[in-house]
Amino acid sequence: MHIHPSSPNSSPSEENAAIKIQAGFRGYRVRKQLRRQRPSNGYYRAIHNMADNNGNAAHLRDERSSGSEGSSVEDKCATKIQANVRGFLVRKKQKMATDAATKIQASFRGFKARKEAQKLRQK
Repeated sequence: MHIHPSSPNSSPSEENAAIKIQAGFRGYRVRKQLRRQRPSNGYYRAIHNMADNNGNAAHLRDERSSGSEGSSVEDKCATKIQANVRGFLVRKKQKMATDAATKIQASFRGFKARKEAQKLRQK
């Protein structure tokens, strides 16, 4: 797989998103190849233990259990990319909401401090 150079119209955030999607897919592809090479229970246990250390156990368990033979490789790849993009969008939306709440809190605290300072000056 190859990362294409950025086009004149693309932004750095688009480029970073593309790199993350490609990295996620490459990791998925390598794990899938490893599963095909060594389909023993010891292998799954080792991967599961590694995932526990990294906090990705649920993700790996889902990949192992969702291997429907009716889907083509392209369908599975598209599903994986969609899942990564949706996760990215949810995290982005959550960050925007957190930033907005922080800004509201900061504005209110500033208002409250100015009001308190004005009362102290009047005394």
